[in-house]
Amino acid sequence: MEIPLPLLLSTFAISVTICYVILFFRADMGRAPLPPGPRGWPVLGNLPQLGGKTHKTLHEMARLYGPMLRLRFGSSLVVVAGSADVAKLFLRTHDAKFSSRPPNSGGEHMAYNYQDVVFAPYGPRWRAMRKVCAVNLFSARALDDLRAFREWEAALMVRCLADAAAAGMAVALGKAANVCTTNALSRATVGLRVFATAGSELGAEEFNEIVLKLIEVGGVLNVGDFVPALRWLDPQGVVAKMKKLHRRFDDMMNRIIAERRAGAFATTASEEGGKDLIGLLLAMVQEDKSLTGAEENKITDTDVKALILVNLLL
Repeated sequence: MEIPLPLLLSTFAISVTICYVILFFRADMGRAPLPPGPRGWPVLGNLPQLGGKTHKTLHEMARLYGPMLRLRFGSSLVVVAGSADVAKLFLRTHDAKFSSRPPNSGGEHMAYNYQDVVFAPYGPRWRAMRKVCAVNLFSARALDDLRAFREWEAALMVRCLADAAAAGMAVALGKAANVCTTNALSRATVGLRVFATAGSELGAEEFNEIVLKLIEVGGVLNVGDFVPALRWLDPQGVVAKMKKLHRRFDDMMNRIIAERRAGAFATTASEEGGKDLIGLLLAMVQEDKSLTGAEENKITDTDVKALILVNLLL
């Protein structure tokens, strides 16, 4: 006796559904209760509910569900800290438990396969990389060494504002301050301005374009990271953009590193008595230094490029 194909397919579908429901509830029985949160869509979870302004959507959800809420992004459960007190629990009280980030397309395709300080797993190597950035960019000594960069950019901003005032032009003060801050940090990092005046620096236009595109692509929520079945399709085209942009950034950094080593890159760092991060990192590579003291953790050009990338984006 032959079984009709429609009956066979429907029986198979019902069996798969029952097995899924049983496994789902069995997994929930041994799990600690989750915070409240909105009901999500099938497969995609709460991803369609985020909208174009995620921060505003999360703020409204926090007002409705409380300072700690639960969302589901595809197959991933996400807990959102909606207040300063809850964020402190994640970032300070239990920081070691939440320091590592889950695998994602940005860390794989843009951050040199999780080599930077943002996406690298928590451990001795991560702590060493964080210390390198903290000591050479944000310590009291580093801030004093890099004062010339900040003073130069602040003076340039004031001069531009004065010129605009003399011409009777309106100025977006917030944008001007952001340009000043971004340029000061990028010069402290790699010796170039993100927003440079026309013809003021060799390669400034390419540097500006690449950094702005890195910020733009890095801010996109890739659906494939949360729905594994869609990862190979790359429905938003995000992974393709990341790969193309990473090649451009890598080529640019290889040129900057080669010029630094050849002594052909005349930077404002050497002219003004400061020393930028890339110069300090290349000195560590030249001295064959290890990040953690272990032989296998010696700093390489790839580490340099990964650390420069994250400092430009932060």
